[in-house]
Amino acid sequence: MLARLIRWCIANARMVIVAAAIFAIYGISVVDRARYDVFPEFVPAQVTVQTEAPGLVAEQVEALVTRPIENAINGANGVESVSSESAQGLSVIRVVFTEGSEPLRARQIIAEALGSVSGKLPSGVSPPALSPLTSSTMDLLKIGLTSDKLDQRQLRALADWTIRPRLLATKGVAGAVVYGAAPSRYEVRIKPSQLVARNISLAEVNSAIAALTTVRGGGIAETTNQRILIQPGNGAIDAAKLRAALVPSGNGTAVALREVADVVLVPAPQFGDALIMGKPGVLVSMSSQYGANTLEASRAVAATLEELKPTLDAQGIKLYPALHRPANFIEVALSGMSKDLIVGALMIALVLFAFLRDLRTALIAFLSIPLSLLAALIVLDKLGGTINTMTLGGLTVSLGVVVDDAVVGVENIVRRLRSAGAADRAAIIANATVEVRAPVVYATYLLAFTIAPILFLTGLQGAFFSPLALSFLLAVLASLVVALTVTPALAVLLLGRMTPHEEPRALARAKAWHRAQLERLCDRPQAVIGATIVTSLIGALGLMAFGGELLPAFREGHYVLKVNGPVGASMGWMRDNGARLSRDLLAIPEVATVEQQIGRAESGEDPFPPNRSEMHVELKPGGAGGEDRAQAEIRKVLGRYPAIQSATLTFLGDRIGESLSGETAQLAINVYGSDLDVLDRIAGDIARVVKAVPDAADVQVKSPPGTPLLSIALDPARMAVHGVTPTDANDAIEIAFQGHVAGEVADPDRTTDVAVVLPPELRQDPESVAAMLVRASDGSSVRLGDIATLSLGEGRASIARAGGQRRQVVTINPTRSDVAGFERDARAAIAAKVKLPPGVSLSFTGVAAGQAAATRQIALNVAVAAIAIVGLLILAFGGARAAALILAGTPFALVGGVIAIALTGGVLSLGALVGFVTLFGIAARNAILLVAHVDHLVDEEGLPFDRATVMRAAEERVTPILMTALVTALGLLPLAIEAGQAGREVQGPMAAVILGGLVTSTVMSLMLLPALILRYRHAQGKEQAA
Repeated sequence: MLARLIRWCIANARMVIVAAAIFAIYGISVVDRARYDVFPEFVPAQVTVQTEAPGLVAEQVEALVTRPIENAINGANGVESVSSESAQGLSVIRVVFTEGSEPLRARQIIAEALGSVSGKLPSGVSPPALSPLTSSTMDLLKIGLTSDKLDQRQLRALADWTIRPRLLATKGVAGAVVYGAAPSRYEVRIKPSQLVARNISLAEVNSAIAALTTVRGGGIAETTNQRILIQPGNGAIDAAKLRAALVPSGNGTAVALREVADVVLVPAPQFGDALIMGKPGVLVSMSSQYGANTLEASRAVAATLEELKPTLDAQGIKLYPALHRPANFIEVALSGMSKDLIVGALMIALVLFAFLRDLRTALIAFLSIPLSLLAALIVLDKLGGTINTMTLGGLTVSLGVVVDDAVVGVENIVRRLRSAGAADRAAIIANATVEVRAPVVYATYLLAFTIAPILFLTGLQGAFFSPLALSFLLAVLASLVVALTVTPALAVLLLGRMTPHEEPRALARAKAWHRAQLERLCDRPQAVIGATIVTSLIGALGLMAFGGELLPAFREGHYVLKVNGPVGASMGWMRDNGARLSRDLLAIPEVATVEQQIGRAESGEDPFPPNRSEMHVELKPGGAGGEDRAQAEIRKVLGRYPAIQSATLTFLGDRIGESLSGETAQLAINVYGSDLDVLDRIAGDIARVVKAVPDAADVQVKSPPGTPLLSIALDPARMAVHGVTPTDANDAIEIAFQGHVAGEVADPDRTTDVAVVLPPELRQDPESVAAMLVRASDGSSVRLGDIATLSLGEGRASIARAGGQRRQVVTINPTRSDVAGFERDARAAIAAKVKLPPGVSLSFTGVAAGQAAATRQIALNVAVAAIAIVGLLILAFGGARAAALILAGTPFALVGGVIAIALTGGVLSLGALVGFVTLFGIAARNAILLVAHVDHLVDEEGLPFDRATVMRAAEERVTPILMTALVTALGLLPLAIEAGQAGREVQGPMAAVILGGLVTSTVMSLMLLPALILRYRHAQGKEQAA
């Protein structure tokens, strides 16, 4: 069937070339409109449920809000894990679904589960809400606003009601969270003495405000000729109208609200704050929609900001448009990968011309590259994938194999034309192509089996490397189709009337030298076998000696600093220290911008208390050396603040760590149990032990105890004596500190809450709480201290849970790249020095666990693939001996890869493991073509199976083997040279392994394999003749 296809393409060569040209044009259009991103989506489908619980402390939120929601969610279909964090006034639950789940379906499942629990939550708790559906990296852009003309309240209002709506309307933006200052609200600051004197209750004040601010519809009035809309209302409501609102008093008259309260427009209580370049400002953090094109979305937001800029300039507002722009890394990474791809292709073109000595012949082989890569990208686009650094890495790695399919055919065509004289050129081209079709197809099948272990990885490692394997495989399969269709068609059009050049003299001399060495080696087969065995042992031992690494540090030019103050620190303390820290960071030459988000936003997903903050440090453009210096300087600066706990991460490292362990750190030690005090003690002991482990850094207990807590225990007996109900007391406490939102004022473009609250002077001193008056049902007043016991103690800023259990977490960011080795040391130290009480258990999550899972998966997948490969080779070549001969080169490839790792840092990353898997397929490919050529000479051309035949086969394969090695090496060389640069962090080690293995496996294919074939290969029952 393949022979008929080849001959048809030759007979209809012009039609084939026109079809290929149309296909190429279509492929270019697909690439132009494809979606671009830095990495594939690497986070499984997950849903975050947020529930606002105003005024409740962490323990109350956990018991009354988080646990009921967790119980409703745990039984939902497809849920893999549920974790939560309960903080003051907020419950955040993260639900992770099994791999492969559809995100929209996952959200529907959770929404249905929440329907059964919403009505069971305490009064005053908001309905649970699902956070926006975002991409894996979440962040799209962070912008900052500062002003010397506007105050913080005006700046926040502009961000809330002008800028944020415009940004949310921009294509690709999923959410926009505002940090800094606080939204405005009307505060009705009651005068307790006036309420008592006029016998007015808090409920009556609330009702008066609600009556004034409530908006109702009036319906319509019909006349004979027209319909009239009726709009009842109080008109525009402001502070003056609120002051004039009438409140019924106990003596039967009504008094104006201003008689019993002051009405002012002030900032609402803050959950968080922001510093921009060390100054108070407003931060807007945007997240990207799931599946959105990050580059397009970033450019669309930039266009929106450009439209807003005149408005901002007119009001004296300074805009910082890119405090964190992940698209910068995407642009640099994709540009670098594209450059490596182009440079590699050009170097391949030079090699082809040097070997083939003819521009037309080299062009035929070279054209297989763009056609195959475009075909792979078209299929990726149809499958819904993105063009990212991993897919481009797969295409770069495939360059050598892609061009080799054409090289094998073209080299054989040229060699046959050179020796055929004036015979029918079209028939010669057809026969030469058919001659190599079987080994090329078998070699492609073998490569497909070899790459399958990577293609079928799951988890984070699968999300990263499966697209690389898929793009590699698609390009290789496309190159096979091109080699069987386009290459022979081009050959008959371009080479049909040409006289092939003689091969280069240098190549002829190399072949003569090669033949002389083969003669010696064929006389010493035992030495060759010994070398193979020794090489296998060296390679295996060398591989086991290396430290492991899941993914390298990414060169993003951006750092995320987790900066936490002492437990219970106020936002004022965090602002003051954050401003000094920002100035010190900006003094580092490599630093461009610094922003700090303190606490949490009103609608943010992170339940941070005021003493927790996150700083984003953007670096000036520069090389890897500048990033290393900047990171060292950042750590030095943080070291000068002993009262602050800190951790320094890259942004992608932060997101990857969170996807692996739920924590933004490379290693997390989870302490599970039921008693929070015990968990805190054990976590503290573990932190102290781990700090002493070499290379430990950023060791933190996630939520240590010590948050100041004023406990108010109501006494039912005393309340009964004074005629005070729990509702009376709780309302008074809520109004005193939290404030009770009694209504809202709706303007055309915004809404403003109206809250009833005590004056600041009566609620800023906790010691005066006991003197606060509570109104009894009979109109009298009683001190809160007379009906309750008040005590100042310690509480918790947040409570974490996972798998239905409470947990405390110790996070670490080791400075060594071998995180798995650090984890082993930490486990040993903890086992020796920390005794766990009954009911307490530990689990280690993070990079090391991910690496171990990836290694196990690759080992299992490779074992299955190896069985399939051996079976394929036995079927294709008629016995186990041929399979053993073809696979004999893999130990040499292994040694070359091991040497490459040793020369590039001695760390076995997941990328390097993938490189080994790919390398074995490429190495076996050359062996297949050599063994198949020996069989062809014996079976098709009738030569005896003897030394002369094997030597001829080896000599005729010198050119394609050398060309394959060189084009593959040069295609990967730019990637290997720039390993560690932005976008090449993962693929660089992979390219280095393949390069190192190519050198040693090529030596094996050219020098040692022929001797083994002569000694052990019995072709079709013919006896070996030495």
